[in-house]
This record gives sequence, structure tokens and C-alpha cells, in this order.
Amino acid sequence: MPEGPSILFLKNKLQRFKGKTVSEASGYSEMDKSAIDHVKILDIETYGKNLFFVFKDFFVGVHLGLFGSMLVNKRKKVNASFALHFPHSEINFYVANTKMYQGKPSDHFNFKTDILNKSFDGEYVLKTLQEVYTEKMIGDVLMEQELFTGVGNIIRIESLYRAKIHPESLVKDIPEKKLVYLIETVVNYAYEFLDFLKNDEVKEKALIYGKKICPKDKTELMIEEMGKVKRKTYICPKCQKLYT
Repeated sequence: MPEGPSILFLKNKLQRFKGKTVSEASGYSEMDKSAIDHVKILDIETYGKNLFFVFKDFFVGVHLGLFGSMLVNKRKKVNASFALHFPHSEINFYVANTKMYQGKPSDHFNFKTDILNKSFDGEYVLKTLQEVYTEKMIGDVLMEQELFTGVGNIIRIESLYRAKIHPESLVKDIPEKKLVYLIETVVNYAYEFLDFLKNDEVKEKALIYGKKICPKDKTELMIEEMGKVKRKTYICPKCQKLYT
């Protein structure tokens, strides 16, 4: 599934469509698309793994699935889940879920938790982390989109390694300074991730994701599905401390 930086990368590719009027909206998604026809796109925003097309009184959220993709002025052989057509161009989404919302994105979503939004509030995230998620493993919590909006498996793995925290550590056992450092690391790495996307270097530049050996101590990494999220996790037992 695409991560926050991947969606922001797509948004940046679509900036030329701001201010353009949609000729027609199509696709096999069940959402009623008639309200989008002949309406101007006022803005294009992101919230974690969601892309928003903002119109005057409503907006449309697009969430790409695990194998989701977007093409501009190109089509696949299969029908698009959702498509926006303009006089001389089009945007096609495949394996995507769509939803229409009344109002504006800030009416529905808390941008304080979005790791790539200017409204991100690290203190708010820390407070919520310590009050609500104390009994959970930090490796699971990082995938909670209501708290770490935009974090996916790559960001989770790389951030925990850089912060030297074992994913099975319970939040309550991790020192506050370490939690603060982890939150900062998540945000910083998300921006690195975004930069790596420009040259398709995310996996190449990753320190341990997709690797077998720790780059620091040259020992073999642990690779297994962990926690409730059951996602493949890469860990260096020497570098990453299990807090108890």
C-alpha cells in the first residue's frame, strides 16, 4: 500500500490541474460521480495515504489499494476505478476506493497527526501516544493511521531502526526522550522518502528494509511478521533495544 510520501508525490504531479474544470468523472467505483461533472477543482490536498480533490462545497477522497496506481494521460487495458476527464487530458486511478465528503478536508480530518503536513503537532502525538497507547507495542502503534497518519511499513521499519527501538517495546516502557526522538525521526525520514521517490530510490536507500545484513554491525537481521499488524519486519537485535 502506498505510504504518505508516495501520495504527496502524486499530488505534486497533479498541481497543473488546480483551477481546471472537470468535463466528466467516470470509473466503476460505486460513488455517485455526477456532482463532479463541469465543476472546477479548487485544490488538491493529501492526508496521509489519501488524496483529496477539493471542489467548492465538497471534496472527493481517493485511497489507493495495495496495488493501486495513477496514470496521467495514459490508460491501462482494464477500466479505471475512478477517472477525471478534462478537454485535453485525464487522470486515471486503478485499484482505488473513492468517497465524497461535504465541506472541506479540515472538517473531517485531524491534520495534527499527518506526518507530512505543516500542521503536524509532535506534542499532540506524544501526549496521545502516552495516554491512549501505553499498553501497545510501538511497532503496531506506528501503523495507527489516526495517530501516525501516512506511516506505512517502510517508514515504520526504517524509523525504528534509526531511533534504535525494538518494535516489540511497549510504549509505557520507552523513555519519553526516546519517544520524542522517534516522532522526529518518523517525520524526517518521511521527507527523505519523498526525496528518494524522485529517482525511484526508496528501497535502494533504505538502511534495513529489504536487506539481510545490518549496515552498522554487519550481523544478520531478524526478518519476521510481528505484532498485531502482521507485516514483514526487519530488526537488528544488537542495534534496536527492547525496552521492558
